[in-house]
This record gives sequence, C-alpha cells and structure tokens, in this order.
Amino acid sequence: MHKKFGVLFLLGVLLTVLSGYLALTTWQFQKSALRAVGVVTDLRYSKDSDSSSGVWFPEVTFEDETGQRITFDSSFGSSGYRNMLGKAVGVIYQPGDAQNAKIDDKSGLYIGTIVSGIFALVLMIIGGAGYAIASKGRRSSKLLHEGKPLAAQIISIEQNEALNINGRHPWRIICQWLNTQTNEVHVFKSANLFYDPSPYLQDDNITVYVNKSNMKKYFVDISHLPKEA
Repeated sequence: MHKKFGVLFLLGVLLTVLSGYLALTTWQFQKSALRAVGVVTDLRYSKDSDSSSGVWFPEVTFEDETGQRITFDSSFGSSGYRNMLGKAVGVIYQPGDAQNAKIDDKSGLYIGTIVSGIFALVLMIIGGAGYAIASKGRRSSKLLHEGKPLAAQIISIEQNEALNINGRHPWRIICQWLNTQTNEVHVFKSANLFYDPSPYLQDDNITVYVNKSNMKKYFVDISHLPKEA
C-alpha cells in the first residue's frame, strides 16, 4: 500500500511535467502563429451513450496568408458552438501549415494542459496524503516494536481545533514525561480521536513509545481505547 501511494504521487508529478510541456508548446505555437477570421460552415454533434447532453464540433472555412481557401474540422467541441453556424470565429495556424489550423480559443488550445493538470493534482493529493498516512502508520508500528516505552502522565484531554472534519474537532490526549537525568519535561500528543476518550481512561498514565535517539519521534499508545463505531 505504501508503494502504491508513492506510485500515484509519482504519476501525478509526471502528469504535472506533461501539463507544463503542453502549456509551453501551446504558448510557443501562439507566439509564432498567424491569425485569420473564419466562418463556421458546418456543425457536427457528438454525444456519449451514457451522457444526457452532447457537444458541437464546428467546421471552419477561412483564407490563409496566400489567399487559399482552407476548411478544417475543429478537434475541440463545446455546447457553446450550437448556435455558431454562419458566424465568424478567430483562426490560428502556423505559416505554411494552414491545414492544421485551430480555432483561436484559449479553452480549446489549452484543454490538454487543463485536463492533465487536473488529473495531476488529484493524483498528487491522493498519493501524497495516502503516502503520508501509510508512512505514519509504518513509523508507529516500528516504534511499537522497537521504541522505548515510557509511562507518561496524562495532563489533559483537548479538542484539536486546528482540524475540522464535517464540522467536528477531534479529541487528543496530552501527556508528559519527566526525564530525571536531564530534568527536562517532554510533552506528547496522541493521534486524533473522534470521540471524547475521558470516560475510558482508567489510569492517570499512558504508555508512550519513543525513539531512543530522538524523543521527538514517538507514538502514544491508545490501542486500549474503544474503536469508534
């Protein structure tokens, strides 16, 4: 599972690179392109079998820089083209390559960039969040097996107001442990709980597993508490 989330995040990064490349090539295309005014001479309607509405793909006719009459089918369709028959549209094309002209519309020109960017963002959020949660779980499991157990004193039960899920602030247990050798007090916070654990704490102490070489890496053991239904 840990690796799967890493792969998703990596795919998101690759799609981000692809999105940037598409944006750059489109910008370069616009920068060096010629522009003309064309007329929508035909419309082709397309609808998926599982969709309630479809899109219209225009056929556009214009004259290139040599005066030659060129007709092309737009690869970008939209419901907004429905009433565009006979109306003028901007056309953009590379010199000497009018057959591959496009409608001069930012939505159509950058559709590849937009779609790949959205997919990249979704994959990176899912992959990144999943990887972080899985990594935290692995660290907690490692601390349970290899960490040094401490009997920490519970000092409070508080709501984590920095986190709000569906209008609810989760609870967490705050505890502390005194290192008598250094006379330093270490404060620990448990993972978030979506119920008040106060009635289920039978002792004033709770076990905390710490990394022997780094006290900032710890795990407050709340496995004895009831699971939320």
